[in-house]
Amino acid sequence: MKQAGLDLGSVNTKLVVVENGERIYSRVVPSRFDSVQAGITLLKTYSEEYGVKPEKLVVTGYGRVNFPEGRVITEITCQGRGCHAYFPDYAYILDLGGQDAKVIKKNAEGKIGQFIMNDKCAAGTGRFLDIILKGLDLTSEELNLATEATPMPINSMCTVFAESEVITMLAKGIPKPEVVAGLFKSTAKRLANFVESVGHPECLIFTGGGAHYSLLVRFLERELKGNVVIPPEPELTAAYGAALLA
Repeated sequence: MKQAGLDLGSVNTKLVVVENGERIYSRVVPSRFDSVQAGITLLKTYSEEYGVKPEKLVVTGYGRVNFPEGRVITEITCQGRGCHAYFPDYAYILDLGGQDAKVIKKNAEGKIGQFIMNDKCAAGTGRFLDIILKGLDLTSEELNLATEATPMPINSMCTVFAESEVITMLAKGIPKPEVVAGLFKSTAKRLANFVESVGHPECLIFTGGGAHYSLLVRFLERELKGNVVIPPEPELTAAYGAALLA
């Protein structure tokens, strides 16, 4: 039996199909302000490629309640299930998505015991980093240099004010790598405080698109004084969990 998990996210929509617990298909497309339509397109594409629709479907993410088919399960539960499949011994999860950040604590069986969300503004989300990094127009060399640069302190965590602060630093001639290092350090500090409001993990599972920023991972480990592990394709974890729950 083929089971599908569809994660209708604010930035990207993800489809994962599993068979006998093993992932056999995955695809990510931009949501483009209509994650429901993106999800319908993903399922149609899969059906056309394989000639059959998945027998079971679980839908999660922001657009889940408006999707015309499938069983609806929250992204908290799906994220916990997907992460448990990869890291059954670790309890704490940080999910850094485009629209919000979540901290989830699961037990030894993978059940959710506690969670908190930050969805009031862009600060502390993947969107915050994407906006400012895009504005910096970084080269790959500048991004690599940031790993060894001295971080410049960035005091504002509001996206608008932080962007203004970054522009002021660059106008003063501060090198981009130092500004970028400061941006990641300040974000890591905010995320570490967010995680520690739930607990103090020795090892943290980091998911979502934000987990691709290796410099953020490095600063997060320093702030937490612990290890950070990342699942394969961390933006797919909730969709994978949804497929397993199907």
